[in-house]
Amino acid sequence: MTYFLKNGNTFRISAKEALDLHEELPAGNYIIKENPMSGELFLEHIGDFEIKGKTYGDHTRNANRIMRTFLDRPSTTGVMLTGEKGSGKSLLAKAVSIDGAKQGIPTIVINAPFHGDKFNSFIQTIEQACIVLFDEFEKTYDSNEQEAILTLLDGVFPSKKLFMLTCNDKWRVDQHMRNRPGRIYYMLDFKGLDVAFIREYCEDNLKNKQHIDKICQISSLFSEFNFDMLKALVEEMNRYDEAPEVALKMLNAKPEFDSGGNRYTVEVAIKGVPLEKSELNRSEWKGNPLQATVQVNYKEYETDNEFGVVASEDNEWEWGDLRFTPQDLKKIDSDGGKFIFADNEGNALTLTKIIEKQTYYYDAF
Repeated sequence: MTYFLKNGNTFRISAKEALDLHEELPAGNYIIKENPMSGELFLEHIGDFEIKGKTYGDHTRNANRIMRTFLDRPSTTGVMLTGEKGSGKSLLAKAVSIDGAKQGIPTIVINAPFHGDKFNSFIQTIEQACIVLFDEFEKTYDSNEQEAILTLLDGVFPSKKLFMLTCNDKWRVDQHMRNRPGRIYYMLDFKGLDVAFIREYCEDNLKNKQHIDKICQISSLFSEFNFDMLKALVEEMNRYDEAPEVALKMLNAKPEFDSGGNRYTVEVAIKGVPLEKSELNRSEWKGNPLQATVQVNYKEYETDNEFGVVASEDNEWEWGDLRFTPQDLKKIDSDGGKFIFADNEGNALTLTKIIEKQTYYYDAF
């Protein structure tokens, strides 16, 4: 028997086997495509997301909270996940999508700069609840295109959607999306891993666990030591049974490439006597303490045979010179971000990592 499939004013001949009608979009992942001839938008099914192995940190808790909030709210909910590549934001987005699929909620992945009335109408014709994932939003959409998306995020349409946006640089996202919970309800900023996360992952995955402390120490060299770095480092160490500092010589993970910089406060003690900052030529140092020589000049006052040194501007002084090499490194405090050096003459240097902490106004309360 011949079947005729009507679309608008046109009819197409179709086999019965080709007719597979659904009242709702089945749970799964889809991308949007456009017919180059008619301009018609349509969905194409793609593979399901998969997370292999154990998840660490707050991913499961955050995924559950995002989904619970979305289901509890009456209409649109926006979520922005920001952070550098390998920080874990895509993993969280996948976790939310997988959770949604278990509840029959499909995910539409936006990987092209669709926008405007036609795109908005197409999204709204999908009346059921669904997740719309904008991957690398600030790279896919330029500033004008981002502005055109605002209407979609405002929640003025009746359908219930969870809009998830991942981005590497939150400052390239339209300013009208920031501090606007009506458009973007949650914003999660992915920073570097903490020591507890690193230890837990290494306990589960590193073969030679004697190196865990050293990995934690080395992580403090980076302003944001991300999961991508940790995973690659553990993989390389397991493969060649080597120390982390040896593996890092080959890996594409270098503290000197860190966009946050490696800045440290400088503290010096001469033969056990701490010096004031005013007695040093520098209060900060920038570099890699495991590779570079740290040079510090300090005010060396004239000595009095009877009374010793009196640190006073009234006394004459000249610049003394101290140099500490990686061989002088005695201790690394990964929790405090401190590198402690000592030379053979009893002089000591402490470098403390400067962390650019983000302060929120409500901390005052």
